[in-house]
Amino acid sequence: MEKDIIIFGKTSVIATNFDSNIDKSINNIIYISRKHKSPNDVICNLGENLQTEELNEIGSRITRISCNSYKIFILFSWSGGPRKYDKDNTNVNRNILKNFLELSKIIKAKKIIFISSAGSVYPESKNYKFKESDKTSAQNKYGQEKLNAEKTIKQFSESEGIKFTILRVSSAFGFDPRFSDQGVINKWLHYAINQNNLQLYNSPDSLINFISFDNVSIALRNSIDLDLEGIFNIGSENSISLQEIINVISTITNRKLDYEILDSKRRYFKIDINKFYNQTGIIFRINPLIDIGNLYKSIIQI
Repeated sequence: MEKDIIIFGKTSVIATNFDSNIDKSINNIIYISRKHKSPNDVICNLGENLQTEELNEIGSRITRISCNSYKIFILFSWSGGPRKYDKDNTNVNRNILKNFLELSKIIKAKKIIFISSAGSVYPESKNYKFKESDKTSAQNKYGQEKLNAEKTIKQFSESEGIKFTILRVSSAFGFDPRFSDQGVINKWLHYAINQNNLQLYNSPDSLINFISFDNVSIALRNSIDLDLEGIFNIGSENSISLQEIINVISTITNRKLDYEILDSKRRYFKIDINKFYNQTGIIFRINPLIDIGNLYKSIIQI
């Protein structure tokens, strides 16, 4: 089925990766962006509290470049991060969500997809693979805002009769030349290359779930193609320790890595990915030596 896919937050690393891998012969991609760089860009500052008249005008612009009646809205855009405490992003994110949902109503979207965060919404003190149906527990302000958004999207979708998919993505890594040091693995590779000391916010034996940008895009494409509905954990089959990551980076870069432990608390970030597997037949696995090795080769070629 040919579709219009409207991307909110086109400059995020995951959105960029998804856009570069989506089949544009059967999908018309429209970008909600603050800058006009392509014919399919619709200028909009999502972080502002847009009024009805402004939203209607943006809706009209989307309609003018629309090609298909089946429209999917994907929200990548979000302000802040799990370890960014310098700014209160509550109002910005509230505006982003409000504008996203209002536009989906104006345009009569058939489905909305939200990129949430698995690493910020589950308890971290228990050695257990959390399922989507388990009780959540925001680990920071970022996680609480994501959970609030999930709840709002679910209520909105049910009241408006719009399908919804929420992807709780684990700690992502991969190559993007614009932000080559974004994410734990990327950042540590840069530290190793520049011979800087690593900083650990948890003990080295902490278990963390990682997934590549490419695999997040595969999960997103399948959620669209298979018309998945509901909440899904998106991550690798198994979590790995921070010490294993350190050892692999040391092997790849041929350097002994020194690190400072800022918090010795052991963190368990483990998720059950069987719901996604049962509906798609796809399991993502991480091979640290190969995956991080390929990322390292991309970084040093910049």
